[in-house]
Amino acid sequence: MTFASRRIGVSLALFLSLLGTGCSDAARSPLAAEPSGPALSASDMQPLARFREQPQVTIGWAKKWIGPAGGRLEFMGFAIEVPAGAVDRVTLFSIRLPAKTAGGEHVLAEFGPHATTFRRPVSIEFPFRGTTIEGTSAPVVVWWNGGWVNMGGTVTADGLRLRTDTDHFSTYGTTEARGTTFVTSGG
Repeated sequence: MTFASRRIGVSLALFLSLLGTGCSDAARSPLAAEPSGPALSASDMQPLARFREQPQVTIGWAKKWIGPAGGRLEFMGFAIEVPAGAVDRVTLFSIRLPAKTAGGEHVLAEFGPHATTFRRPVSIEFPFRGTTIEGTSAPVVVWWNGGWVNMGGTVTADGLRLRTDTDHFSTYGTTEARGTTFVTSGG
């Protein structure tokens, strides 16, 4: 066997092992066909903010490999900001938006990876300008955990997005909160 044929064989074996590794997380992947958390119904989405003009989503997800040095993933006004030290190895981050017919009018996204607790809080951002909570007094990010959990949030300096920090990913949306109740905006 020549050096070149051994090199091709090793490269092929490495590629196949990486391909298999990537598939082993399919059950937890936010891009898997089955939902990774508790299922949402239309009534569960009622309190969430809506887009004033629904975005035309042609591809419902984005993903990016981010390592220990940190990085950023942006998609359709949603974003993930990973600070240095949040993960200890290169990790696949993703943002998945609902289909147009299944909640696409809501400011809602599923962030990945699932089943990961970050070593440092990761920031997530949502479209704010052009939504039904723009101009309200108490816009917040909420996390779906069988019910909506208030995560707080601040509007970015440019007024375009609503931002909060989290140590894990799941399905998140935005709404208006007053006290401990959520206010249905525009729905």
